[in-house]
Amino acid sequence: MKKYRFISMVAVLATPGIALGGCGTTKATESGGQTPIQIGAVTALSGALAAYGKEWQRGFKIGLEYATNGTNKVDGRKIQVIWKDDATDPKQAVTDAKGLLQNKKVDVLTGGVNSASAIAMEPLAQKYKTVYVAGPAVADSITGKNYNKYVFKISPNSYMEAKAAVLSIPNHSATVAQLAPNYAFGWDSVKAFKSLAVNVGMKDVLDVYASPKATDFTPQLEKIIQKHPKYLFVTWAGAPGPWKSIANMKLAKQGITVVTGIPNIAAIKALFQGFEGMRGFTTYYYTLPHNKVNDYLVSHDKSEFHTVPDLFDPDGMAAAISIVDGLKKTKGVTNGNTLSAAMAGMSFQGPKGTYTYRKSDHQALQNQYGVVLRHKAGVDYPVPVLTKVISAKQTVPPVLNK
Repeated sequence: MKKYRFISMVAVLATPGIALGGCGTTKATESGGQTPIQIGAVTALSGALAAYGKEWQRGFKIGLEYATNGTNKVDGRKIQVIWKDDATDPKQAVTDAKGLLQNKKVDVLTGGVNSASAIAMEPLAQKYKTVYVAGPAVADSITGKNYNKYVFKISPNSYMEAKAAVLSIPNHSATVAQLAPNYAFGWDSVKAFKSLAVNVGMKDVLDVYASPKATDFTPQLEKIIQKHPKYLFVTWAGAPGPWKSIANMKLAKQGITVVTGIPNIAAIKALFQGFEGMRGFTTYYYTLPHNKVNDYLVSHDKSEFHTVPDLFDPDGMAAAISIVDGLKKTKGVTNGNTLSAAMAGMSFQGPKGTYTYRKSDHQALQNQYGVVLRHKAGVDYPVPVLTKVISAKQTVPPVLNK
């Protein structure tokens, strides 16, 4: 069975992996020189979320190429990336991260496809005083209660996605229900969406959770139908998700409009046939941003990997660019305190335009996109068509690390 994961609802198929070398064990000196700068990347290259890890890996490689003008060097020092596969297991993520930090003595840590893995690795960044660029995990708590000064969050968090979802709903006086997975990712999303929806005048009438392993959502959807909400906001992580049940129970014919984060191409193909006209938001679709960084990503994904960028390619690319830009600011100094201070508050250009690591909690502020699914001639899935750019300023999350 194909595995899917949703970022407020997203899914992908596996893509080719990337081999980035480097197993040096010498810790880079603070003064620069020719010792390699080592980046330890812990992500899912197998397991349920392998496709996401491979997208992140693909984007990260392209990001290093872009940020270093193809040299993979900063201040004359070669960048080496050591990839570790956590197999979508938070315990393995910790084991891998410890090995990279303790044995390989990497200068920077990155990765964390799911929130549980990212949260599990955060204390290690603090223990080893090493900058950790987390993503594409989305839980608010990564830069909230679990925050430490070495952690930087490249992807939008649950609040930012929830705000984008609210802004994608045209009727701000309607009733709404929510369906989400029963763990941190779902809890954070429901909490954020509820707060934001109520603030603009909506009424949240019911929040329903289901097991991440669920395949039949009939009981949950029956409860929702009984409440007769105008909208149903779906957040999901897992396979195969609630979409078959939603289609089978014909929610649209019962006056319930589904709103969700629009997934990547593979998920649209697999799950959203017949959902043309559905509105929502997306954190990325490759035709939506118009800037030279995204143009580079699209071009190099096509030329190097014979595909187009998908949901987490831009996150991987932005993570790599931010690390390189931070190292440029420190002139190659990799000391965690020095690099953290340089990156805090830093703005940089990525595939979605301008990103800013907010100084107070290191959450990357960034654009998202309101979209509607439309049929396009010659394309075998409903295409996300832009309705509006949801700017970084419109989705600024609260600071939760105090």
